[in-house]
Amino acid sequence: MRGVAGLVCIVGVLGLQAQSKLEPHFSLQGSLGLPVALSNPVFETLTEVQGQFDLCAQMPLVDGLGFGAGVKGSWFSLEERSLSQTPTSGDVQRLAFYAKVQLERYIGGRTYYEVNGKVGSSTWDWNCRTCTDNLRQTDLHWSLGGGLFLHATDNLAFGLTAAYEADAASFGPEVIGLNEFPGRTERGGPYRFFVVGLAFSTRFLPTASEGMW
Repeated sequence: MRGVAGLVCIVGVLGLQAQSKLEPHFSLQGSLGLPVALSNPVFETLTEVQGQFDLCAQMPLVDGLGFGAGVKGSWFSLEERSLSQTPTSGDVQRLAFYAKVQLERYIGGRTYYEVNGKVGSSTWDWNCRTCTDNLRQTDLHWSLGGGLFLHATDNLAFGLTAAYEADAASFGPEVIGLNEFPGRTERGGPYRFFVVGLAFSTRFLPTASEGMW
């Protein structure tokens, strides 16, 4: 009987912990993403994406609505044989700093979603065989996105994210030191991406059960 009573108590405590309602709090959010180029077939053909990393600190203010600031980096390599008449090779990196506004809402005891907007400045650094000089492009960056997160612990959640990103800077043949793209009629265009990623979000609160961070 004592064993049964003890088991009932343990199950009850675990049940209360599982149903404990969590709320948005200051957090550090990071993600690993895969940017897919949109409406720019030459850029998509010329480059191969290596990945994207995004890191942001954010603070909710009122009813899950809050602000944050972060940085993201994107890496691409240039396909040597993508332009058959003028082979090129090299790499390109984008670094963006941004301010963020987000809305976080819990839809269950341990599940929440986030929608967000980001605006800031991005810098593209091109380094390739045909480049007359290492080219740097700096311009406006913005994005609209969201994610769905599930808490593994009270202070750590994992999720899936998706976003539409746009830069005011444009990609064209002059970026890689050419007058035109050999064998192609396209002239390039602004940088546009659809990004999907895996994310984590960690809060900095002492847990009730452990009394530690």
